[in-house]
Amino acid sequence: MKTLILVGYGKMAKALAEGLKDTYKILVTGRDSAKIQSFCNALGLTPLPLKKDSILEIADAEVLLCVKPYALTSFGFKGKAKCVYSILNAVSLEQLKAIMESQFYIRAMPNVCASIKQSITSLCGDLEVKEDALRIFNAIGKSIWLEEKHFSLATALGGCAPAFLALVAESLIDSGVTYGLSREDSTQIVQTLFSGFSSLLEQSHPVLLKESVMSPGGSTAQGVAMLEKHALKNAFLEAVLASKNFA
Repeated sequence: MKTLILVGYGKMAKALAEGLKDTYKILVTGRDSAKIQSFCNALGLTPLPLKKDSILEIADAEVLLCVKPYALTSFGFKGKAKCVYSILNAVSLEQLKAIMESQFYIRAMPNVCASIKQSITSLCGDLEVKEDALRIFNAIGKSIWLEEKHFSLATALGGCAPAFLALVAESLIDSGVTYGLSREDSTQIVQTLFSGFSSLLEQSHPVLLKESVMSPGGSTAQGVAMLEKHALKNAFLEAVLASKNFA
């Protein structure tokens, strides 16, 4: 069983640890020893204390970085790792190389659905470890391999867009309540709508799904026309672009 050093103890670290603990020996490290111990106790993992001055020995190790980008500067890395996997947003491969030494580097961007093992994770980096990277991040859902030049766009679409969909869900629920449904009923309708639609989307193009419920002159057509009047598509185009430019 390979050993993987997990740096961090947040929600994404937990999702990855739960998905990988049966296939990797996971050592968990970070700045707060109490939080590390609690994290390890909950998941049956092994803590890895930092050395003096927050130095982490990474020689010949596989390292999975699951901390916020600003927190990375509080660590010192000693030795040359075998591979570094990073989920740090907006930290390029070149920046990673400047921070720590490794034979290979992988950038990854999972999303919030990792907590239920349904993340879509974008990956880029050294082709020599592509299959290892896919194996690691497929443990929390599905993964796609990209060129790094497309990474900020994929981050916006896969990493940020769940917040956009949450706004859509919230708006639909509130619309039901506004026009007379109880919040419980409206919420149940929208929750089931999203779960059912995700399965349909795997089988059919969005245009065909729209056309399947959009009779000429019907109620769906009237609603779609109103969304088009308010430039819904353009609003999403601008939202994805704004997120892309920040990623």
